[in-house]
Amino acid sequence: MRHKTPILIALISEIIILFFFGRLSAILFPQSRAAVLNIWDLWNVWDAPHYISIAAHGYQTIGDEANFIVFLPALPLSIFISKLIFQTNYLISGYIAAFIIIMFLAVMLYKLTLLDYPKKTAMLAILMLFIFPTSFFLHIPYSESLLVLLAVAAFYFVRKKYYWRSFLCIGLATATKIAGLALIPAIFLEILIFDRDNFSSKNIFNKASFIFFGSALSLSGFLIYLFINYFFWGDFWYFIFIQKHHWFENFSPFGQGLISAYQSLFWRAGMEKIMLGYAQIVAFIFALFMSIYVLFKVRISYGIFMLIDLFFSYSMSFWISMPRHILTLFPMYIALALFSNNLIFRYFWIIISVILLLILTFSFMQYGPVL
Repeated sequence: MRHKTPILIALISEIIILFFFGRLSAILFPQSRAAVLNIWDLWNVWDAPHYISIAAHGYQTIGDEANFIVFLPALPLSIFISKLIFQTNYLISGYIAAFIIIMFLAVMLYKLTLLDYPKKTAMLAILMLFIFPTSFFLHIPYSESLLVLLAVAAFYFVRKKYYWRSFLCIGLATATKIAGLALIPAIFLEILIFDRDNFSSKNIFNKASFIFFGSALSLSGFLIYLFINYFFWGDFWYFIFIQKHHWFENFSPFGQGLISAYQSLFWRAGMEKIMLGYAQIVAFIFALFMSIYVLFKVRISYGIFMLIDLFFSYSMSFWISMPRHILTLFPMYIALALFSNNLIFRYFWIIISVILLLILTFSFMQYGPVL
């Protein structure tokens, strides 16, 4: 099997994070929820139950479930399909869907990295992904793993000149998270820069058709999501209303989230100060640095994707999950793999990343401040 090592890394990561860390948490914190819940319920917190609810019951118009419209449909659909195939309950189906997704993700990231770099770098990129401090989100019913897979696949297919497969992946990505829209300008830039001769040779009609239908397919997932909003509430943009009035998030592109996170350092205390203050700011600065590095040193289209994706997170009025959101910036794992050609950096990063992974994982399982 050609890609057994990336799959093995993903499998080992799944076992260590879900089961070993879960058991270790119960031992270290005997008075916590980890000591009384099974593994599946232990990880089923914050957004995960909302995705499970949508998979089981669809979008609802009454009760607290009506507020789940802010969660896009691709992940719930994958959980629903998993249940149909494996005939388990929705919660277990969510974990199965996540497991299948990360298996494909490991292979696709490996194949994409191999287009430019040797096997050693490709393996290191996989390792950097699965030891990233918030990588535990890849193993549970959260949408980050699906978005990363679709982003990697979109870039792989466009670089192999399978354009319509790439556009299909983008369409699915825009039905997974709003940040999936960042793929559209990045992928078209990739085509324009690196396949200019072939693209320029098209006649005007074919070129216009390519752009129109490619854009339509790429936007299809998000457009379906807007029609879901209209079907249930008569408003294409109803999710923005719910995001503002229930989840207390606005689109704030002028730095309100950063300012609020910084100001919170002066009044928060304990873990909240660390997680909702320092962690948010450090994650953003780290991601911004990595995005700029990728833009100039790795590949311009990768960097554009990272910067636009990061802009979506930056533009939240209240930074609450920045360390999780930057998990989707997949080119930074390639960059970290390149940095790891230096042995000192490699072992330093592995140690720091694993320590942070342990800390953040235990915080999440203890139902601590949101990541």
